[in-house]
Amino acid sequence: MTAVYGAMDVVALSSRNEGTPVALIEAGAAGKAIVATRVGGVSDVVDTERTGLLVPDDDLAAFTSALERLIVDAPLRARLGSAARASSIRFGYARLVDDLDGLYHAARRGRRRSSEPVA
Repeated sequence: MTAVYGAMDVVALSSRNEGTPVALIEAGAAGKAIVATRVGGVSDVVDTERTGLLVPDDDLAAFTSALERLIVDAPLRARLGSAARASSIRFGYARLVDDLDGLYHAARRGRRRSSEPVA
């Protein structure tokens, strides 16, 4: 995927429904500016006007306008891509490991009876 993202200037996602968009996390890690529809978990990954541009999912004019804006404005594209790269670190494996560790410890604490010792 490194070669694919490396060949792109802008990454566009025009979904009507998304969970956590891994493609946008990868695009951010590759330092690419993003245009996406504001659906599901997209706004958890893309911060509009900071790491990309978000538009309503039913607004073709807004989507094409955002794409055009990034195509013609290289400094904006570079600024958003740089911020996306810096922001993408929060989705790295270290955070995932910490989150899972916290989840398991919380679940274990929830099952423990008050008379059981704390580990």
